[in-house]
Amino acid sequence: MKKFSRPASTRGVAKLYTLSANRQLLYVGIAQQPMASRLNYGFKANGKGGYYGYKWKHLAQVLGLTIWTASSNGDYVAIRELETIEAEVAFLCRKNSGQWPEFQNEIHFFPSFEVHRRAAEQIYYHATIGGH
Repeated sequence: MKKFSRPASTRGVAKLYTLSANRQLLYVGIAQQPMASRLNYGFKANGKGGYYGYKWKHLAQVLGLTIWTASSNGDYVAIRELETIEAEVAFLCRKNSGQWPEFQNEIHFFPSFEVHRRAAEQIYYHATIGGH
């Protein structure tokens, strides 16, 4: 695996990431740890403590990973802001495709505002039409 650059490699910076293939959103997640650590944890989990890792870890196809961060007034936003956007991205997938992202494990819902919805639209568009 190649190394990630900052801010994807920075601990404590909230990140939203999408996994897509063939113009389909497969998964949307959030992390605060470096992305290499987060992905490694998801790939190596084996059920210890009840976590089996990513549902998509056994896929044998080309996948697109996109990592997003957000800032306001020069500071990275709190994880809750990206959790709100994450839920909106998953909702857009359900609304537009009729299904939740195929490999989604869980989602947390918080009240959202127009700024969250606009960001979610850009992310969903990138994952399904403009990106991978």
